[in-house]
Amino acid sequence: MISFNLNGVPTLFIKGFTSADVELMLNFVRGAASAKRARSGPEPDTVLFIDTPITAPTVEAVHRLKHEGFRVVFRDHHGIDGKPVNDRDQQVELATQRLRKLLQEDCLITVRRLHPACSTLVEIGEFAGATAIIADPDPDGLTASMKAVGIYYPGLDEDAALLDGEPASQVTGTRMSSLLAKGVTILPSFDSKFPERREKALEDLFKRWVKAVQGDGQALRSLEEGEGAYDRAVKEAEGLAQNAREVAPGVVLVDTVDANLYDVGTLLAALERLPGCRITVLRKGLGPIAAVHGVQYSMAVAKAAQDEINLQLLLPQDVKSDPKQGIISNVSFLLHVSEYVWQDVILPQLNK
Repeated sequence: MISFNLNGVPTLFIKGFTSADVELMLNFVRGAASAKRARSGPEPDTVLFIDTPITAPTVEAVHRLKHEGFRVVFRDHHGIDGKPVNDRDQQVELATQRLRKLLQEDCLITVRRLHPACSTLVEIGEFAGATAIIADPDPDGLTASMKAVGIYYPGLDEDAALLDGEPASQVTGTRMSSLLAKGVTILPSFDSKFPERREKALEDLFKRWVKAVQGDGQALRSLEEGEGAYDRAVKEAEGLAQNAREVAPGVVLVDTVDANLYDVGTLLAALERLPGCRITVLRKGLGPIAAVHGVQYSMAVAKAAQDEINLQLLLPQDVKSDPKQGIISNVSFLLHVSEYVWQDVILPQLNK
C-alpha cells in the first residue's frame, strides 16, 4: 500500500484482495473526508475507484462507503470480455453485477480491448474536487488518477496504454513514459521478508515521476540517473535469453532464480523471437507465489498467439486465483503458478 496527494487529492494505491485491504481503504477515505471537512466544511464527499481489481473485498469496501454516505464512482477496464470460462471469471462477473446494481450510473466497467488504459475512462480534472481516490498500484492506476485530478500531458492516454501492455512495449512511449517504465524495471524485487522495501521504492518513483511531468527539473534528472541501471538490466536479460530451453511444443522456459536484476520486457521479446515460440515461462525465486511456495513460474502468451491461446483453460474450472494455492490468474494471456502446479497440472497439459 502506498499513498500521497495528487493535486491535493489523497490517493491510495492498493489491491483489494483481503479483508485487511478493506479496512485500509475505509480508514483512508474516512481520514481524507475528516481532513477535507475541517478545511472547507460539509460538502458532498466523492470517492473514485479506478483501475482497481473487481473482487469481493473491493465490493465490500464500496458497499460500506456507500452506507456511510459517500458517493462512490467506479471506473475500470477489467470486465470479462465474453463468456466466463472459469471460476475466477465467474467471480469477477458476479462482483461486476453487484457493483453496477449498487452504483448504477456511477459504475463504468469495460474491457481492455476497448479501453487499453484506464485514463481513457475519465476526463481531465473530472475528479479534481474528490475526497479521495483508490487506484491500482501500477502505472495505469497512477496515470488514470493523475488525469482524473487534472495532471495531464499530450499523449498520456497513449503512454498509459503502452505502460499497461506487453512488457516489451512499455518503454516505447514518449521520453517521459519510458523513464517511468525503466524506473519500474529497476525497482527492488518483491521480497516477502521485506515487503515494504519495494512499496517504498515504488512510492518514491511515482512521486518523482509526477513532479517531473509537472516540470520539476530535479525530479527529471533523478529519473534519468536510473537509466544506467536499466541498461545493465537489459544486458542481463539478453544473457538469460541464451539459456532458454523448450519444455513443451512451442513453450520456452528460462530459469531466472539466481539471476541479477534483468529487464523482463527485453527477455520476453528475445524469447518470442525464437522459432516456434508461443508461450514463454520464467522460473523465479521472487514474487507473491514464490513468497509462499519458494518458486514461481510466470507464463505469458506470445503476442502473435494471444487470440488463439487462453492460459486459464489449462487450469481446473473451479480453481481459485490465490497465491496461497499457488495460482495467480487475472487475464487469459498471463498465468503464475507454483512448482507443484507447474509440474503436476500445467506441464502435462502443455505436452498433450
